Amino acid sequence: MKIVVDTLGKLEIGSRQSFANLTLFPLVGQPDRRPEYATLEEAIGEGWFEVSEISGAGSVPQLKAVNRGDRAVFLMDGEELVGTKQNRVLNLTILVPAGKTVVIPVTCVEQGRWSSRSPAMAASPDALYSVARMSKMVSVSRSYSLRQEPASDQSALWSELADKAMDLGVSSPTGAMSDLFSEHSHRVGDYEKAFSAAENQSGAVFAIGGRLVGIELFEHPDMLRRMLRKVVRSYALDAIQEEDGSSAPSEKQAAQFLTELAEGRAESFPAVGLGQDVRITGSRVAAAALVVNDRVVHLCGFRTDQASGQDPDSRWGWIARASQRRRGRSS
Repeated sequence: MKIVVDTLGKLEIGSRQSFANLTLFPLVGQPDRRPEYATLEEAIGEGWFEVSEISGAGSVPQLKAVNRGDRAVFLMDGEELVGTKQNRVLNLTILVPAGKTVVIPVTCVEQGRWSSRSPAMAASPDALYSVARMSKMVSVSRSYSLRQEPASDQSALWSELADKAMDLGVSSPTGAMSDLFSEHSHRVGDYEKAFSAAENQSGAVFAIGGRLVGIELFEHPDMLRRMLRKVVRSYALDAIQEEDGSSAPSEKQAAQFLTELAEGRAESFPAVGLGQDVRITGSRVAAAALVVNDRVVHLCGFRTDQASGQDPDSRWGWIARASQRRRGRSS
């Protein structure tokens, strides 16, 4: 945990960027060496990395990643993979070693299909939207603590996706998350284009309306630039649903969020692939960090509503309540 605390303590908060009701607070540090690993999209696109079903029969919570290259491959918590028997998202951040095959834990985001669409998975431009990603993170952390395995609550995510589709007015024949992004592609794209990386920025704290929502932190500014588009899109899908027009939080509040993360309780587990998976919980925060060779390769975290009595298994807080308000008006 010390390396996570030290890493958070060295960050400075840059000038915020805002578009509509989404605000990004850049996290700026002094970059060290540029990482040598590839992103999921790069490795699949170049043809030396493949993700497929673990067998002909397949297994919903598992996929097989084959790295035929001479570089490790970075897979981000919540990244979506599309194809094969059904679309999935990653349960946690993984660094797949060069030349190795790894079974990776995933969660289905397409309930109504179990038929082969392709022999291998393709990398999606999207990641699980932030509210569902937070709920999944907590269930994975709990599974790690209880059973020493990074499993998620599949039924809860399917229920969340169904609620999200209803709230956003999207009809999907297979209940696919990808249809949510497709249906709102123009609005999500507007958010995506509105944000750019600042100098030496390696991460960001995100707010929607007047609420701090989450943090994304990468090892180096180069990785932030390569992943920023996907991360912004995940927050944008929640932002277009939220009606809160409150003023954005202050830089001081964003800094307090980092402090709460640093003060959280940490448990460490052997990672899938390289390194250690550090799970962090606090009264109002939940986070996970992948640490490799005493470096924080990636950290993602979320502000939760546990302090106000919100059940941490109940699809989490403010967007859930916004959904209920909308349903009440339409009933």
